[in-house]
Amino acid sequence: MAVIFGGISPEHEVSVITGLQALKNLDKDKFIGIPIYVAKNGECFTGDKLLQIETYKNLLAIPDNSQRIQPYLNMQRKGFQTTGGLLKGGVINVDVIFPCFHGGTGESGAFQGLFELMSIPYVGSKVLASATGMDKVVTKQLFEQNGLSITKYYWFYRKAWEKDQTKILKEIKQKLTLPLFIKPANAGSSIGVSKVKTDEELRNAIEVALVFDRKVIAEEAFTGREINISVMGNSGDILETSVCEEVFPSKDLLSYDDKYKSENSKSKGMASAKRKVPADLPREIEEKIQELARTAYQALDCSGLARIDFMFNEKQIIILEVNTIPGSLAFYLWEPKGIKFRELLTRLIDLALEKHVDAQKNTTSFPTNILEHFNPQGKASKV
Repeated sequence: MAVIFGGISPEHEVSVITGLQALKNLDKDKFIGIPIYVAKNGECFTGDKLLQIETYKNLLAIPDNSQRIQPYLNMQRKGFQTTGGLLKGGVINVDVIFPCFHGGTGESGAFQGLFELMSIPYVGSKVLASATGMDKVVTKQLFEQNGLSITKYYWFYRKAWEKDQTKILKEIKQKLTLPLFIKPANAGSSIGVSKVKTDEELRNAIEVALVFDRKVIAEEAFTGREINISVMGNSGDILETSVCEEVFPSKDLLSYDDKYKSENSKSKGMASAKRKVPADLPREIEEKIQELARTAYQALDCSGLARIDFMFNEKQIIILEVNTIPGSLAFYLWEPKGIKFRELLTRLIDLALEKHVDAQKNTTSFPTNILEHFNPQGKASKV
């Protein structure tokens, strides 16, 4: 089984932490974990040294201490082909792929499409759910269609900003009320996110967000408690929910530092953030959040596991986003239910295999060959 992580993403280092967490906690009696590290330039590597966190303190030295590989698109021999060193030309056979990417092409559906072409079972959501889960604008549109409450928002492309900044600033101020959150539409870990309290801060916050994406979303701030929950299962089947957590930002938003660089971090990833697990919630609120989380999960057609983020106050529960590959795989939300990290990983692999078997039930060919009577001259022909 291959655990794949890293990638072309601002969340590259966070992905490395999650990947190593997964490799360390695999049930060694059932699985042989193969690390596959995707460098920031897209090259893929494997090797025993990639199991050690110390290796990643010098990313430039990784090519000298590991084996270059590339995806092997062959239906008979599924896996990765070595492209350099003593093992050049060899194939590393893989039964299941476990993506631990965060952001970028790894979480957006691009790698999921590659895994589909490789015809290898893989953990987590397929292409559609991965892509929509990454795009905060499309996600909100799906939420609205499924009756889920969201914050008021406005979005635009980089080209529109470059063409007429004055128009966009005017429309934001007409449609939304300060304070606002300005975010890259396709990013995570709070990278590029700013809270704007004045008109003067707005332009700069937009410029920051545009560094990380061509599409920006502005959201009205919502005053309340931030509650996250994880959902596990394959859409269309039984879905389980974890306990809820309440997260506490150090300032106006839960920043990258809050999530990954707190005093308790020590490479624990999202498990190190300031939080209360389980959250102290009225039973009816917890049950409602569980219900809304399952609705959102199904709306995006998620698979495997996701973390879904909410906010609530005495008047309303709103949904923020769906994270199809959450930091640290949200293992800390399942432990209070008696599901240890090792068991969680095993269950996710089992769900990947079930998803793959279910996909094989789809017919992928049609028994009529219309090319048999095709006329290249353009005349009509009977088929």
